[in-house]
Amino acid sequence: MKTTGSTSVARLGRLLIAAFCLYATSVQAGPFTSLTNKLAATMSNLPRYEKLPLFDPHRKSFACVHQDKHVPAIDPQTEVWFQQALTLDSPDIYYKERDYPKIYELYLRAAERSHWKAMLNLASLIVSGYPGVPEQDPERAIGWVEKAMQLGVPDAYDMMGTYHQNGMVRGGDATSAYAFFQRAADMGSPSAMAFLGYKMAGTYDDPGEGFWGNLAVAVPMLECAFAQGYGDAGEKLSLIYARPNTPDAKLRALKILHESVKLGCANCAHSLASEFRGFDLSSGANLAGHVDTSRADRYFVLGDVLEHYDGRLKLPNLDKILPLPPAPLPKWDGNKQTLIDAAKAVTSPPHPA
Repeated sequence: MKTTGSTSVARLGRLLIAAFCLYATSVQAGPFTSLTNKLAATMSNLPRYEKLPLFDPHRKSFACVHQDKHVPAIDPQTEVWFQQALTLDSPDIYYKERDYPKIYELYLRAAERSHWKAMLNLASLIVSGYPGVPEQDPERAIGWVEKAMQLGVPDAYDMMGTYHQNGMVRGGDATSAYAFFQRAADMGSPSAMAFLGYKMAGTYDDPGEGFWGNLAVAVPMLECAFAQGYGDAGEKLSLIYARPNTPDAKLRALKILHESVKLGCANCAHSLASEFRGFDLSSGANLAGHVDTSRADRYFVLGDVLEHYDGRLKLPNLDKILPLPPAPLPKWDGNKQTLIDAAKAVTSPPHPA
């Protein structure tokens, strides 16, 4: 009897608690729902959730816009801070030995004065995971990219697309990512143009594999990116240019690879090394049409160096040490640094104002 009585009391207690909770919920539902709706509305207004047209891989046209004509001006002092940060963040310094607090401070100074490149580099630094970086909150990184988006920076939209694609932005996925990539490309981002141009340069559609056949748009996108100094676009362009497999087509492909090496494309240098070593020579698909190991060796060295610098090294004087045939090759002592020094631009280190 005691057990039954205790169980009945317990049940009655739970019923009373449940009734109280229902009453409390009904009393608070209005204000709580209102607060939730306001919070959701605020979240949806953030630049990361900008409503954009969905990616259209079969679009009919593309207008080339250059990014540097649509970004905010950079004042000289912030550029000094930015260049000093780049110097400290050099690939020549082992990443565990870099002064990340100082690098962060310099990027932050420049970013706070609307240096858009510093904003994006600061965001990348925050999510890098490198030890010693003072700030490692992904939300802060997203915030800096959003500030750059509000300044109208095309590359910021491209970076936000990457954040959607890798899940950093809540609710982000491939669909939202490609919408941001498309907006970035239309605004003038060369990296977004190169990415989407590569995706649309197929000879047929295969969405499952992530490519589509739309050369009428892909080629202008890639050429626009290349015209802005984005060397990696040249790698895909060379493959497209070479498709007819005629002597003129091969020469055009060879030239775009060579010009892309000047712009820092490591893969382009390695591709030329393979071409001059005779890759696909027997099948008739080789671009050079002959073996030239001396040129191959030089391209290979440059490819390794450019890979090390990951797009931060340009070689505008490449023709002085490695011109395309039929021009003769200048003498080279075999020292890697001699080759690099002869091909790169002459610059002076930044000085504080």
